[in-house]
Amino acid sequence: MLLRNSTSGAFQVYDIANNNVISSSSLGTVGSNWQAMGFGTFGPFASFGETDMLLRDVNTGKVQVYNIDNNQITGSASIGTIGLNWQFSGVGNFDSSGGSDLLVRDSNTGALQVYNISNNQITGSASMGTVGLEWQFSGVGNFSSVPGESDLLLRNSMTGALQVYNITNNQITGSTFLGTVGLDWQFAGVAPVLAETSSDLVLRNVNTGAFQVYNIANNQLTGSAPLGAVGVAWQLGGFAPIGSVPPPVEDGPPPAMDGSTAQLVQAMAGFGGGSGAAISNTAPLGGETSQQPLLTTPQHA
Repeated sequence: MLLRNSTSGAFQVYDIANNNVISSSSLGTVGSNWQAMGFGTFGPFASFGETDMLLRDVNTGKVQVYNIDNNQITGSASIGTIGLNWQFSGVGNFDSSGGSDLLVRDSNTGALQVYNISNNQITGSASMGTVGLEWQFSGVGNFSSVPGESDLLLRNSMTGALQVYNITNNQITGSTFLGTVGLDWQFAGVAPVLAETSSDLVLRNVNTGAFQVYNIANNQLTGSAPLGAVGVAWQLGGFAPIGSVPPPVEDGPPPAMDGSTAQLVQAMAGFGGGSGAAISNTAPLGGETSQQPLLTTPQHA
C-alpha cells in the first residue's frame, strides 16, 4: 500500500502480508503539483515483476516515471509532456507485448490514445478512436478471457449502461454491451474477487455504502454478489494483494496510518519486489527526455 501525505507530498510504502503490516519505508517527497497518474511495469526490469509509478505535473502536463524495487526508488526518467486536456484512462497490456501501456482520453472530444512504454521510454503510440463524453472510464481488466489481453470498461454517466471494449495490438477489436446498473451504484474498482485470475467489477452504493461485485468473463456478466456495506464516511483505498513490518523508530516513526494527513494513491502494486498488478488521444508527447529528480532522498531512510 502506498500512502501520500497531502501536506508535504511525502510517499510512504507499507508492505502487507497475511493481513498484517510487516514493514514500512519512505520513498521520498515530491511537490504536490506532481500527482499520481498510474502504476505498471514501465522500466528495464519489467520481466522481474517491478512496479513503477507515473506522476504528472498538473500545471504543465509533464509525465515522469519512477522505477520502484525493494521499497526504493531505483531510477527516474521523463517520458515527455501531454496536453492537460488528455486525461488518464488506465494502464494495461494494450499492445499485446506483455508490458504496461498508458491510455489517455481527450476530455474535449472523447478521443482515446494509447502510448506504449518500455525501458522508461515511449516506444509507440496509436489512436483508438473516439467515444462520446457521456461514456466514462470504469476500469481496465481482462474481460474477454483472452490470455494476456487488457480490455477497457466504460459506463454511460446518464443511463448507467456498461460497455466493454476489447483491445489487441493497440486496436479496438470488439465491443459488447454488458447491461445497465442504477446510477446510485458507482465505480469502486476492478479486482480478482472471484478468483486470482479474474477481472471483476466492484460497484458501491453512494447512499448506503454497500459493495456489489459483478463477475465478467467472455465479455459477459456471469454472476453477481453483495460484499457487504461499510459506512459512507469510509472511502475506498484500493484492491490488491500486498505486503509489510512496523516502521523504524530510530529517527522517528513514519506517519501513522490514521487517514488524517495521508492520501492513498494506489493499492495494486508490488513495490517490495514481488509480482505487481498493472492495476486503472492523438495528443503527441513532447520530446523532452531530461532527468527530473523530483523525489528528495528520505532523511530517515
